[in-house]
Amino acid sequence: MIEVKEKNPDYFVLVNEDNRLPEGFENTVELIPTENIAGNQFKVEKKTYDAFCALHEDVLKNDGIETVLLGSYRTVAAQEEIFEKNLKEYGLEFTRKYVAIPGCSEHHTGLAIDVGIMLDGKLHRKKEELLSLEHLFEIIQKKLPKYGFILRYPKGKESVTKIAYEPWHYRYIDSPQIAGEITDKGICLEEYCQKV
Repeated sequence: MIEVKEKNPDYFVLVNEDNRLPEGFENTVELIPTENIAGNQFKVEKKTYDAFCALHEDVLKNDGIETVLLGSYRTVAAQEEIFEKNLKEYGLEFTRKYVAIPGCSEHHTGLAIDVGIMLDGKLHRKKEELLSLEHLFEIIQKKLPKYGFILRYPKGKESVTKIAYEPWHYRYIDSPQIAGEITDKGICLEEYCQKV
C-alpha cells in the first residue's frame, strides 16, 4: 500500500528580496487549477482558494463589490517573463517598485493572490485602474483577517517590504487570529516574523 502524504505548507513562510523561496517548498503545497471570468487559467493553494471564495461571497453579498481572482501561483520562469515585460514597458524604477525578483516572489508559494474588481461590467485589473479603486479595496481589506488573509504590501511599509503599496495583493496565513493581530497592529509580515 502506498502512503499518501498530506500536503502541509508553512503558511508563515517569508518570501521576499532577502528570503528566496525555500528549496522544496512547492512540494508541500496542494495547488488546484482554477479559471476566472476572463478565462485566465492558473493554480492556487487549495485552502487559499477556499478562503478567497468565502471572502468573495461576503463582499459581494454585504458590500456589492464583485472581486475577481486575477492570479496566484507563478513559476520562477513566469515571474521572469513578468519582470522582463515590466522592465521593457515601464523601466527599472517602476519594475523594482512593483515586481518581485524571480525566485523571491510570494506568488511562487501559491499562498498569495491578486484580486481585481468587476465594476459596471468591466474587469479592473491593471495597476492604475486598481489604485483608482482604493476606496473599494479598503472595504475588502477590513474583512481579510476573518478569512485568514493579510494585506501583504501595506502603505507606509515600503522600506520594509521593498514593494510598493498594493491594495490588491493578499497573503493567506491560515490563522484569522494572527491575521487580525497583524492588521490591528498595522505591521507587515516581515515585522511579524521578526517578533516570533
